[in-house]
Amino acid sequence: MITKRLLRAGSRESKLALIQTNIVIEQLKRHYPDWEFEIVRIKTQGDKFLNAALGEVGGKGLFVKEIEEALFSGAIDMAVHSMKDVPSELPEGLHISAVTKREDPRDVFISMNGMRFSELATGARIGTSSLRRAVQLKAIRPDVEILPIRGNVSTRIKKMRELDLAGIVLAAAGIKRLGMEEVITEYFTPEMMVPAVGQGSLTVETRIDDELSELIRCINDTNTESAVKAERAFMQALGGSCKIPIGAYAEVEGNTLTLIGMVEKDGIIKKGSISQKVSLAEEAGIKLAKELGELQ
Repeated sequence: MITKRLLRAGSRESKLALIQTNIVIEQLKRHYPDWEFEIVRIKTQGDKFLNAALGEVGGKGLFVKEIEEALFSGAIDMAVHSMKDVPSELPEGLHISAVTKREDPRDVFISMNGMRFSELATGARIGTSSLRRAVQLKAIRPDVEILPIRGNVSTRIKKMRELDLAGIVLAAAGIKRLGMEEVITEYFTPEMMVPAVGQGSLTVETRIDDELSELIRCINDTNTESAVKAERAFMQALGGSCKIPIGAYAEVEGNTLTLIGMVEKDGIIKKGSISQKVSLAEEAGIKLAKELGELQ
């Protein structure tokens, strides 16, 4: 074991990102108590353009590009990301070393007045910047109006009040990690609102040629890793980007992986599910994409 090693972990600057990076660091410290850690805060393009939809400014890769550049340059030794922010294809020379055990993968509704989503008045205005969430919300309630809002959790709650919205939709995982569960009005089931690919999981990205890659595997959760592989294969097969509403969520029970997926095209939402052996996780994702009619 390498002792007294200083590891520099790259993270976005937000409060949630720093909490998530510390979660990973604490897990590593349990295995390597002699290691020391420094968090390097990095502002990404996605954090700078808060008044534009992600699809308009380059997609989800905007949350990881600058951090990956720091990895390449050697300014940091590892990067901690929300898995849902990681594009389906990684830059050559980098790879995912570990995927942490998943937090609650569901989306949640935060209401202005405590009303559940189904109880809202006709024409209620809902805030979300996610196309995936928007199309599924409209499928449940065609009458609602969707307004794009971005920013951290506190900023979105503030915007909800300033814009007098009926509510906003966010990921349960982030709210729970922030210790703000009391603001949640309602949880959407994964079947009703298929989560984003990788939602609720954290990932550690490293350079392929760095021995650190193998050492970090100790915090990898194999069930979450298999689930995320299926989800990411589904997304990649569909050419996933922020301009295409895509959701996927997989669960592992014993040796069986069950994947649900959704994709919207030309105003039509298609959802489906598939069960496969865990060892065929990626094949499950590709097969489900084909079954939803988006591939030849």
